[in-house]
Amino acid sequence: MGLKVLERCRVPSAKNGILIRFRPIAVAFQVVLLLVWIEGTNAISKGSWVHLEVDNKKHGEKHVLSHSCIHDEILQQRRRPGRKEYSVSPQVYSTPGLLNLNHRRGRALLEFSSSLDFERDARQPIRIFLNYDAVGHSQDRDCRDVGDIVKLGEPPATSIPGSPACNPHGDPPIFGDCWYNCTSEDIAVADKKLRLRKALEQTAEWFKRTLSVEPVKGNLRLSGYSACGQDGGVQLPHEYIEDGVADADLVLLVTTRPTTGNTLAWAVACERDQWGRAIAGHVNVAPRHLTAEAETLLSATLIHEVMHVLGFDPHAFAHFRDESKRRRSQVTVQLMDEKLGRMVTRVVLPRVVMHSRHHYGAFSENFTGLELEDGGGRGTSGSHWEKRLLMNEIMTGSVDTRSVVSKMTLALLEDSGWYKANYSMADHLDWGRNQGTEFVTSPCNHWKGAYHCNTTQLSGCTYNREAEGYCPIVSYNGDLPQWARYFPQANKGGQSSLADYCTYFVAYSDGSCTDVNSARAPDKMLGEVRGSCSRCMSSSLVRSGFVRGSMTQGNGCYQHRCINSSLEVR
Repeated sequence: MGLKVLERCRVPSAKNGILIRFRPIAVAFQVVLLLVWIEGTNAISKGSWVHLEVDNKKHGEKHVLSHSCIHDEILQQRRRPGRKEYSVSPQVYSTPGLLNLNHRRGRALLEFSSSLDFERDARQPIRIFLNYDAVGHSQDRDCRDVGDIVKLGEPPATSIPGSPACNPHGDPPIFGDCWYNCTSEDIAVADKKLRLRKALEQTAEWFKRTLSVEPVKGNLRLSGYSACGQDGGVQLPHEYIEDGVADADLVLLVTTRPTTGNTLAWAVACERDQWGRAIAGHVNVAPRHLTAEAETLLSATLIHEVMHVLGFDPHAFAHFRDESKRRRSQVTVQLMDEKLGRMVTRVVLPRVVMHSRHHYGAFSENFTGLELEDGGGRGTSGSHWEKRLLMNEIMTGSVDTRSVVSKMTLALLEDSGWYKANYSMADHLDWGRNQGTEFVTSPCNHWKGAYHCNTTQLSGCTYNREAEGYCPIVSYNGDLPQWARYFPQANKGGQSSLADYCTYFVAYSDGSCTDVNSARAPDKMLGEVRGSCSRCMSSSLVRSGFVRGSMTQGNGCYQHRCINSSLEVR
């Protein structure tokens, strides 16, 4: 695994400091500088705990704004007796045999889609039509005044008297069916509506550049059989049913109803065409998160939620098609994994497997598919990638400002048979890259070096070397599942149930090596330098005239570059 090097990175000459050069080969050094790869990234804690052990407190813990997805919780609510999960509205397509254009024999079927292929394909960029008619207009769902009591889900009428049953500030917050007491932050005022439109238009444009579909011939026609979506849904405009929607492949009906906890938004599909592709969906964004502070997070959240509408959804999996438009016989496989000690569900779609093999370097026959999330409760389990394996990928159960879109997610949408993916739109996912089959198939306490920590006594470097971090170990009120007991104490583990309670270094709030604005001042005694060219390294370096004290070795941020297969560290 090589160091991540940014372009146009200025490295000073050796005159101003210490320059260490070595070739990255597996040999032992009598060390002036000891390089240790240690992983780390923030995770969202789902369980309650008695004590969070962070013995090394020289820096603050890093707090990162995040979105917790409740998609699976919504799916469970939609399965209730008498509820129609979605309607089917057949469409007319200009080229009914279009999907067969991609049918080739052998490995050609799984070729990477370049941006040039994207342009030459007969499909057209997806056209997402945004409808805002329902924003702020539901009397029993939208907050209009402070003190209004509105519905979340389908609360029982008997809970109206007295105080509302929904407590967004509880520990943990109350999710599901309840009554909500509106605050000023929950009202979709003019500036919040402008932020909403801007964010959704950017989302629609991103998908237009990323996915192409069979274009609908003429107008997109919707059935209007029932209200579209969740939490009361949205009634389709009459003209959408009678005349259809021009220049659209997907209609998203937008609302601004409150949510609880740190759920910024949610989205569901409500109508599909005859091939199972979503043609209408409901997107809800909570007004209290339409702020300048949450702007970047909201952008990532909306991409995540619209992915659920487009096909990252267990309901949609049942409609996935092969290149001949036949229903796929197998999208996921559920089995008891003896190595992990529990039931797991893996996506076994051909492109997903191929891109996963390339990402992890997992070319062994023991790698058969990419795991779906089984933790985090009813809100996240089943419709997200396993966070232990993909960490900050955008389709894990929690999203933050560091989330990235991987080729595996685009591959899943392309394997649906409905889309052609532009893989040049994928981001670089560092987590797990080239770690091999064992990384994907083994429990995380078997991981080596960069991706594991087991003590709070020492600080370390995050897995990508971009920050100094600490190793948070949580003592929970109860015992962890048998498969997650990585310590002699059955109630000890990492802070994220989504990441299978794995323990890894988490960045200090001021520990960044690359961001000079948020980081503490560099330690002159250690010769530290922070900036885009710097990375965290475990080091015994000390400037002439200084003494390290009791610690002969510590962590620091040092500039580096790679030249002719050699690593230079200043």
